[in-house]
Amino acid sequence: MINLKTASYLLIFTLFTISALTPQVSVVQAFIEPILLGSDPKGDEKGGPATVDILTVFLTNNGTHFRFIIECRVGPEPSGVRAYCVYLDTKDGGATYGTYERADYCLHGGGTCGLYEWISGNWTYKSAIDVQLIGNSICLTASLSDIGYPSNVREEIGVVAATYQPLHMLRDRAPDTCHYLVAHEVIPELPGLTPLIFIPAVLTTVYMIHRRRFKQH
Repeated sequence: MINLKTASYLLIFTLFTISALTPQVSVVQAFIEPILLGSDPKGDEKGGPATVDILTVFLTNNGTHFRFIIECRVGPEPSGVRAYCVYLDTKDGGATYGTYERADYCLHGGGTCGLYEWISGNWTYKSAIDVQLIGNSICLTASLSDIGYPSNVREEIGVVAATYQPLHMLRDRAPDTCHYLVAHEVIPELPGLTPLIFIPAVLTTVYMIHRRRFKQH
């Protein structure tokens, strides 16, 4: 006959097995509610089409990745001749010329998509990014670790969004001058525990309670 202690161990083992077999999609962190970094005047795209006219720029993250959302006047159309970029000034040094001097990283959507880092006077490909089109917005998503977050990121991060058509010909910049600022603390806000963390935590607690109870008896 199985006693209470053995039954408890079997229950814990079963629940751990179920959690391990749960489809991966159920443990992916959700992105937090996007925060508005700033808006940009309508119709200032310097002769380009409405697809490159930036209206607003948002930022969100899920604890492991960060995402910039660029809303345009009409649906963005990244291609081999049209690009949507976000520049980040995260540390000392950085670009010495271009759209955003002092920028250290660039999320580039269109042409050869990817995360680029300013190294030895040039933009150098670093890693892949995810590019999504949703309505009138383009979403550029990269890994926090790829920009050295958190240890290699200063307290305030400068951000500039820009569109180009053809490539290297600036059509719109947001903001028009200077840059948006993001506090270091804003980026890593976790959206809460996922099942991958929550379920084992609960099961461990149950195990410890039973263990204490058996010791007392």
